[in-house]
Amino acid sequence: MPSKRWSLLPVFVLTVAVVALPAPGRARLDDHGGHGDHATEPGDDPDHGGHHQDWCGTNRSNLAIALGISHSHHREMFRINRQPVPEEKAAITARSVEAVGDIAVMSDDRVFRHINPLDVAGAGILFTPKAKGYTIANSSAGVADALVTRLDLGDDATAFVPFVKGFKPKFFGKAQGGMFVNSDGNITFGSGDDLSTERGLQRFLLGPGRIAPLFMDLDPTVVSGESGIYVSTSKTLVIVTWLNVAEFGNANRRNTFQVKIEKTGRVTFAYGDLGSREAVTGIAPGDGGAFTLVDFQEELPITLNGAVAEQFSLTESLDDVAVMQVFLESFADRYDSVIVWLDFPYILGGGAFAYEFSVKNDIRGIGQPIFDASRQAGSRGRLSSFVQMGTLGNYPADPNTTFLGTNTTLDVLGQEVGHRWLAFLAVFQAGNPALLGRSFAHWSFFFDSKASDMEGNGIRDNGNGTFTTFEATSRYSQLDQYVMGLRGPSEVEDMFYVANAPGDPGDAPAIGITFPGERRDVRIQDIIAAEGPRVPSSATAPKSFNQAFILVTRAGAGPAAGSVDKLERIRAAWVDYWGPATDGRSTIDTSLVPR
Repeated sequence: MPSKRWSLLPVFVLTVAVVALPAPGRARLDDHGGHGDHATEPGDDPDHGGHHQDWCGTNRSNLAIALGISHSHHREMFRINRQPVPEEKAAITARSVEAVGDIAVMSDDRVFRHINPLDVAGAGILFTPKAKGYTIANSSAGVADALVTRLDLGDDATAFVPFVKGFKPKFFGKAQGGMFVNSDGNITFGSGDDLSTERGLQRFLLGPGRIAPLFMDLDPTVVSGESGIYVSTSKTLVIVTWLNVAEFGNANRRNTFQVKIEKTGRVTFAYGDLGSREAVTGIAPGDGGAFTLVDFQEELPITLNGAVAEQFSLTESLDDVAVMQVFLESFADRYDSVIVWLDFPYILGGGAFAYEFSVKNDIRGIGQPIFDASRQAGSRGRLSSFVQMGTLGNYPADPNTTFLGTNTTLDVLGQEVGHRWLAFLAVFQAGNPALLGRSFAHWSFFFDSKASDMEGNGIRDNGNGTFTTFEATSRYSQLDQYVMGLRGPSEVEDMFYVANAPGDPGDAPAIGITFPGERRDVRIQDIIAAEGPRVPSSATAPKSFNQAFILVTRAGAGPAAGSVDKLERIRAAWVDYWGPATDGRSTIDTSLVPR
């Protein structure tokens, strides 16, 4: 574990705006469990079982979350470093990054965050509106006796509660006339939240505006005595109380806590006995935006704009930004992207199989804002993308084996690496992005994407009002290559998508599906009209990219037997895959160059 010898590159504060779009459809796969040497089941819902999670975790909040985690981790290490460290703890500190061929093997304690058990029982937190944010301080207010109206809420349920006339508190500057009380320890505005997906930072940040005293999987249907969720409303104060509400699947872990909302907009969390130890606690304006992780018991008072939260967890977690920083301490700052694999079982946020976030974007016309967090990642402006592939053991020994829906290991890599540029183009139909599906970061199931690795499908127009998918996840299409800077607009053929088709545009690609709908033709000129021209154009955009493959092991531990050889097979196959996937218009270099 980290010791007083902690050192990473300085962390500079950067506000990252997460682009807000309507709530996306969800792509689901019926089976994407592990298939590798020591496979896990990343598709399992840890709360309710099953194999119905989205496999790609890429969305528009990933960078903001990674930076928030890194800033919190850095502050945590600063606090630890101010305290004496026992000699035996300092002695086990592990620092190692070495090249094994063209695989960087990283065994370094600085990339792991400590466990953070829930520690607010009997405490209170006060949020006072100030300018565009809140001043946050500790509160001595206990749980009040306010059991007026009991809500009949089931597991993963929501109920709208209107405020009485004259009570319109502002939340992040917007007056509210009512609230949705959700069984999972939170209140939302604008829409309820009754999803059964992970109660994590992504959902906390990207969902509706949220007041979350204890965002976790709770089950108010497990009744004991007066336990339940209660509401008290008046012209000056609203109180919502979770009284002895059980954690889902564990009736012995019961939790009592309360939210008080005053007419002034001031919000108070009050906690009684808490049996659970993992949750997300905080407030968020919704739909992304600036985000800060804090320690409510160590860092208050503090004034912040945007979402603020503390994540309580009993498992050690990975700091993605620290991985980049540690890597660039030892290797040259020449890489466009780093591709990270884990040599131990690990559940990624949201139950994802893999994800990407861009570290910087200086390209216009591709549907992404201009930003640069490369220095926070330890780069002087070169590094642009971080790819987290998750546990190496989840992947088959042969990288050409189809195992995840229509995807091979190389197809998964193709999608995650492709997220540096794709797929964010917003051509609108009836107010919704017509070409986009899941998380508005993948092509729609109903878009003839020419079997792009970025999803969508190869779709055949049957000429009778129906359409059939016949190919999926095989290459980067002409449109993909235009966005990547490998083709000019004149080299992109006309495309189409299917409007008014039944089903979810966020569904995962699937071959042999026939559906009705209305054909809508799309030209590259339509995309340029919506997003503007790509700058730089294909005439000057780079065509060769440097990518680094990193294998992260547990701190102080070497790689498992066969892991480096397996990853080397994937790396070599990926180099061979890239050229044909881009129609020979691009090359990659995955060699490691010491700093």
